[in-house]
Amino acid sequence: MTPSKPVKVSARPLRFAVVGVSNTLVDFLVFFLLQGLIGPIAQAVGYAAGTANSYYWNRRWTFKTDQPRQKGELTRFLVVNVTVALLTTALLSLLNLFMPVWAAKVLVTVPGMALNYVLSKVWVFRPAATDKPNL
Repeated sequence: MTPSKPVKVSARPLRFAVVGVSNTLVDFLVFFLLQGLIGPIAQAVGYAAGTANSYYWNRRWTFKTDQPRQKGELTRFLVVNVTVALLTTALLSLLNLFMPVWAAKVLVTVPGMALNYVLSKVWVFRPAATDKPNL
């Protein structure tokens, strides 16, 4: 019996999760501070605060690159995050009809983070295209 090779596990999902926790803390803090003042709009404001934190740390740490920002990277990042924000806001409003707002917030956060990771990995922070040789 030959010893099996250790499976190499990327640290990227773990880093994304750590950044996601910090984003979520920022998001929740802003959301709960503002929810009583501005209602459902607090979801968008909290999400925006978490998004700013997300871009900085995911670009610098999770999907770190020594390359300058790629053309369209920030636009792709904003498209993903605005889309996820709209989806989570709609879901939060719907779920809040059946449960307390804190429970609805927890339920919309997990799928929102998962969708954000997948889109960030494959579209937002994708490796720069390499020059193909002329054949």
